[in-house]
Amino acid sequence: MTNLRNFDVTPIMNKISEYAPFALLIMAIGTFVIIGIFRTDYYSHLFEVRFEPWAAMAMAVFAAFIEEGVRLALLISSIRDFSDNKKGNGWLGLIASVALVWHEITTATHVAELWAGSQIADVSVYKGWFVFFILVGLILEIRLILTSQNTSLGNPQRRSSRPAASSNGHQVPAYSNGTQ
Repeated sequence: MTNLRNFDVTPIMNKISEYAPFALLIMAIGTFVIIGIFRTDYYSHLFEVRFEPWAAMAMAVFAAFIEEGVRLALLISSIRDFSDNKKGNGWLGLIASVALVWHEITTATHVAELWAGSQIADVSVYKGWFVFFILVGLILEIRLILTSQNTSLGNPQRRSSRPAASSNGHQVPAYSNGTQ
């Protein structure tokens, strides 16, 4: 019994927490894939009235891939921006991601209505399920940003307009490409 009293879980939790960002990223990507599948199905139904079935499916996959790929790219760039102390850029990426989430939630009703046409479940059931995955993706994005090294959602930092020194010690004018 004395061994249990001396048992410290802190080292175990510290080791496990090192893998938290990776787990959060995998779960976020998972929600993007799930929503992408829903969107592909929805878009294929929309596009099949205008295109051949193969073209409608290709357009649907491409549209969903771009939509969810943008969310992933915003997530990765926001993490990088906050970690690099470019909080203004990080906030811009996070706001853009929230705008995409808002768009996905507003169209979730249309996806749910399409799926409810089969009468397996009510529109509200499907919509709730879609919105759940959309919001979980957003929550994971925010949490992953907060989990990343050197990240805080503090006040945006002003960028310096001072000339930077080049590799040869000469001053490089601000916003220059580095050539003299």
